[in-house]
Amino acid sequence: MNIDFSADSELGKELTQWWRRLQEDTGTRAELRRCNTPAEVAMTASFNRFCHRLRPLLKGQWNWEERLASVLGLLSHIKTDAHGRGLAEQMSDGNPPVVSELRFRRLLQRDTGDIYPAMVRILRMLKGSADIHDLARSVFFWGGKVKKRWAYAYFPRVPEKKSA
Repeated sequence: MNIDFSADSELGKELTQWWRRLQEDTGTRAELRRCNTPAEVAMTASFNRFCHRLRPLLKGQWNWEERLASVLGLLSHIKTDAHGRGLAEQMSDGNPPVVSELRFRRLLQRDTGDIYPAMVRILRMLKGSADIHDLARSVFFWGGKVKKRWAYAYFPRVPEKKSA
């Protein structure tokens, strides 16, 4: 089964709808924002209701509940959907970039299990603006391919440091 978080896919539409409702439900949003780990997100009613709806779309995927908990917890930190702008591209904006090269390289060194707190900090640095579908795709499938895609999007946009 092919998992697709793009905006026009069934899964992407469900995600968009859930995120929009979350923007109006400030209590649930606050509850999710207070979660420090995906495990805490997984213990919320809103996560479990959404899982129940998505179960047929994600059935058979390895560890999908925990990966989805990371996605939903992080989505609670997004205030504005920067549709069409990848996260790595946003991180490289400015001179100096919003996210420093050092922080970005450290982010790329993280495993799936410890990306959550780092991504919360990144989303704060981006002032709560991110493409919800790129975030979902990147965090759900975090690994070598995503890290390369991010490196290819980030580094060419960052000015080279002058050597002494």
